[in-house]
Parts: sequence; structure tokens; C-alpha cells
Amino acid sequence: MASPLEQGLAAVLCTFQEYSGRCGDKHKLCQAELKELLQKELPTWTPTELRECDYNKFMSVLDSDKDGEVDFVEYVRSLACLCTYCHEYFKDCPPEPPCSQ
Repeated sequence: MASPLEQGLAAVLCTFQEYSGRCGDKHKLCQAELKELLQKELPTWTPTELRECDYNKFMSVLDSDKDGEVDFVEYVRSLACLCTYCHEYFKDCPPEPPCSQ
């Protein structure tokens, strides 16, 4: 049985692979693929009122090499930033275990 961290890493990898390549390069997410991934995999984190220009802006932030697509490194970097933000946000909360032991 895989540990929770192993399951999490597998989920990160498998989610990227599930969405990448639908519109072209199987190793990158185009804007449409990224938009679908965000809407389906992070629905509570993605406001439904985002406009196309908001996705354009988000894409330009993630696309650090400016090739018009998000590769796996750019994708993982965005998830790391999201985890860091959550860690900073919750670090001053009362110490209660998030999961039952």
C-alpha cells in the first residue's frame, strides 16, 4: 500500500498526464487543457466567474519560458507555490491534526 505522500505524488503526475497532449504536445498543457484541469481538478480553488482574460493572465504567469504552454516543471512549480501559500496561511492556526490518526 502506498503512503499518502506517494499517493499525492502519483496524483500530481497522473493528473498532468491526463490533461496534457489532448490538443498537441503530450508533455505540455495548452491553455484549454490548463483551464479544464483547473475547473475539474481544483473546482473549489477556481472561481466560476473567471473570464477568458483571467485564464490568459494565469497562463502567462505559469508559462515561464513563454512558449505558450505549461510544461511539467512549470506545472509542479505552480503547485509548489500553492502549497507554500497554504502552509503560510495555516501556520498560525491552532495545532490540530488535519487527519485522524
